[in-house]
Amino acid sequence: MFKPNITPILLDQMPLTVPVVKTLKSGEKVIVDPEATTERVMLWFYLLINVGGFMGVPTSYSEKYVGWWLAFFIPLVLYMPLPFLLWWLKPRLVLYPPGGSDLSNVIRIVKICFQRGGFRRIFRGGFFEPAKPSVIAKSGNPIKVPWNDAFVDDVRRAFQAAGIFCFFPIQYINDNGLGEAANAQSTMLRTDGVPNDLLQNFNALVIIVMDPVLNYGLYPLLRKLKIHYGPVARMTTGLLISTIGGAGYTVLNYYAYKKGPCKEYGTTCYDDQKNALVADISVWWMAIPYSIGGFSELFINVPAYGIAYSRSPKNMRGLVSALNLFSTAIAYAVGLACAGVVRDPFLTW
Repeated sequence: MFKPNITPILLDQMPLTVPVVKTLKSGEKVIVDPEATTERVMLWFYLLINVGGFMGVPTSYSEKYVGWWLAFFIPLVLYMPLPFLLWWLKPRLVLYPPGGSDLSNVIRIVKICFQRGGFRRIFRGGFFEPAKPSVIAKSGNPIKVPWNDAFVDDVRRAFQAAGIFCFFPIQYINDNGLGEAANAQSTMLRTDGVPNDLLQNFNALVIIVMDPVLNYGLYPLLRKLKIHYGPVARMTTGLLISTIGGAGYTVLNYYAYKKGPCKEYGTTCYDDQKNALVADISVWWMAIPYSIGGFSELFINVPAYGIAYSRSPKNMRGLVSALNLFSTAIAYAVGLACAGVVRDPFLTW
């Protein structure tokens, strides 16, 4: 419930939707670009949520050396001040009154479009036209609907904005392997006392380190050089980086199988005393693909949030953000469906 609301509220604090000229106190005239502002705000937002994600490091060591009670107590302490912080922030925020949920009407519109237009209209264009009241009134089977033509156009725009998230399930799967493949891989490597789940925090660490580099280094430099590096170009770069990270997992798993005492059954390899037998490869090598995956998210997730917000209707920004999260659910569902094959000897594949 929290995630699909926080992003629209955050971006609602920026009233400008078109570039405007502003005169600074020094007398210099500058152009305030809402796209650049959105980019910077979302980079800060992504940095801060990964600061929270990086708390997995102390909780991993707390669980290993103290106990689960401390691992749960640390996030509890962090959550406790939040109600007071929100109470203090509320009068200082730009808040639009809630308009109720449009989800039921959106579902009805999509249903009508499939019934009266069919799948072919998805590719030919005009998929949402059959749901417009003006079109329904002229049809042979008129029905009463609680929306108008403009609302149907808003639904169309919302789905177009959410269309950018169709790439995300692929990216999420590629980021850490299918399902729990990355965790299974870590059990085949030499840990030297390091908790198995520690390495995945390098994802958040790289985001924390590289976010300011992009925010205050690369992107301002490109704007200064008048090089337009738009959101689609950044997402393409991110998908390429993510692909390199996926290749890293594959190569590492190949050598874990090759050098392990049990070859392609490394995750279930034990001696007579039930001690795990692992390949002579440090688990720290996994920090590389984890880091590459985190770096790719800065190029993929951040511009996608901005695109979805700017292109979705005002009354459906929460819905579009929820559809973004739904793409994560698809990736998890695919991982669960494939859980039966995420085991030896198929981990490299």
